[in-house]
Amino acid sequence: MIKEIFRTILFGITFGILHSSCGLQKEVVNRIEKNPKENIELPIDYCNVFPDSSDFKKWDKDYNYYEKFLTRDILKTQVGLSFNNNGIQTWWCVPSARTHVQLDTTTMILNKDLVIGEWRITLNRQITYEDSALYNKNKMYRSAKLEYNNKDDDVYLNITPDKFQLFAKKKGKFKRVVNKNYDIESNRFLMLFGLSRAASAIFFVGLDKENRLILNSYYVQERKIKGTYIVYQATMTQMVFKKMQP
Repeated sequence: MIKEIFRTILFGITFGILHSSCGLQKEVVNRIEKNPKENIELPIDYCNVFPDSSDFKKWDKDYNYYEKFLTRDILKTQVGLSFNNNGIQTWWCVPSARTHVQLDTTTMILNKDLVIGEWRITLNRQITYEDSALYNKNKMYRSAKLEYNNKDDDVYLNITPDKFQLFAKKKGKFKRVVNKNYDIESNRFLMLFGLSRAASAIFFVGLDKENRLILNSYYVQERKIKGTYIVYQATMTQMVFKKMQP
């Protein structure tokens, strides 16, 4: 499942997942075994912020508030597609840093050194959030659907000052599936890249009150008929990691 997740996250990126046979050294495996995998349950809206639920006319204002966090490097990665089908104007982008649902700014990484270290996954799920409004009836609707919550995947993440390395367990052994350069922009965006930052994969990144590392990737779609209705849809792939003890 982890490979499929990263294929989705890196969709349209010029670099893909590194297929590597590299495993982990014995001392690393020993440390992992000393930190048993924990599965946690979190609310479906955990650490996310949503636009105003009382007035859809304020949605654009709420949405635009987060534009200030988008750096030039982040904007270069946001290549969306737009098309019209029978009068329905559709726009989509993946992975997106411009989402109607955002990772709460209270999780922002104020000190990049805090993410350095070894982490083990505790939550791996996908949720689709949808906000819609009917202009003529002055009504809005909000829904959230859990697409999957995979408790079987076991993932080890090692973040050094300059490398992001992710290992997935398969047939009893951890194999490396991602080995990329990284940077954290605006204290809330994780950029994974190879030779070109413009081809980066983008995650929202944060630390919650329990000091767990949150990685969210979003596929977003906007559908609208001018003056009739609008639908904002964000499908979030979320991985939450707990820091390992030495």
